[in-house]
Amino acid sequence: MRKVSSDPILDPRRKAYLMQNLMTRSAQQKLPQGSESDESDSERLHGCSPLFRDEDKQIFGCEHYKRNCKLRAACCQKLFTCRKATTEMMCMNCLKVQPVGPVCSTPFCNGLSMAKYCCSYCKFFDDERTVYHCPFCNLCRLGQGLGIVFFNCMTCNYCLGIKLLDHKCREKGLETNCPICCDFLFTSSAAVKALPCGYFMHSACFQAYACTHYICPICSKSMGDMSVSDCFFIYLHLNSIY
Repeated sequence: MRKVSSDPILDPRRKAYLMQNLMTRSAQQKLPQGSESDESDSERLHGCSPLFRDEDKQIFGCEHYKRNCKLRAACCQKLFTCRKATTEMMCMNCLKVQPVGPVCSTPFCNGLSMAKYCCSYCKFFDDERTVYHCPFCNLCRLGQGLGIVFFNCMTCNYCLGIKLLDHKCREKGLETNCPICCDFLFTSSAAVKALPCGYFMHSACFQAYACTHYICPICSKSMGDMSVSDCFFIYLHLNSIY
């Protein structure tokens, strides 16, 4: 560093560049050996312990999902029970980090299933509910599947119940928030209600909203057959005149 600093031939920018590299190299040599590997090991093993949905019965999972594996997040490389993984998972029986798959690949677990349902597309596991993968929505949804309980409306771009086969289509009508609770409808696991005007909301939100309102909160059109109510209001109006 002294030679570089006292060299009159070197350009000031070149001199500063060389001195910075020398200082960086010197600092790296002073680091204790194995520090980088220890740090990477600690990051890799973060969350490397089983999590129980029911510890008394030794049932793996969390409050949201019953499953035998933890999933490795791509952003921070940490292990979590919720929700989706990218390429790696950890079997909570043997604590082995391995590629995502329907069963544990270690001889110790002898082909232990990670869950009753395992989606290779969404990297999604569920060990207690009935789930299916919709290739059109490119999502896993609750239910028995397309053609059984649900169908996919290509215009609305959503899986709807068979009873809604005759509905008013609105292009990508469910790629929005519920007008009542503001949750995103497209990825919601709750049942959805189709209104006569073509808008949608959660069924539970509709039941609560319809107790005090009779018009759509978006377009203000009637949410049902108002003929009886119309007759009633006309009757009151006539009585008030005469």
